[in-house]
Amino acid sequence: MYLVFYKTNDVFLAEEKLQENNVLVKVVPTPVQDKAYCGVCIKINETDNEKVKLILQEMEYQKVV
Repeated sequence: MYLVFYKTNDVFLAEEKLQENNVLVKVVPTPVQDKAYCGVCIKINETDNEKVKLILQEMEYQKVV
């Protein structure tokens, strides 16, 4: 699953928050061809979905499967 953000800074802030909470993440190119998004996103395991939701509850992002 991918977490797509509107700003590159948000990608790296989310990466830091998730890593601090032992969530395995990888920053990858955004698979969405929409200009509204920045060029990178976070890839996570679907099994971490609920944990990620809690950690990033104050951030704006879209989930792409």
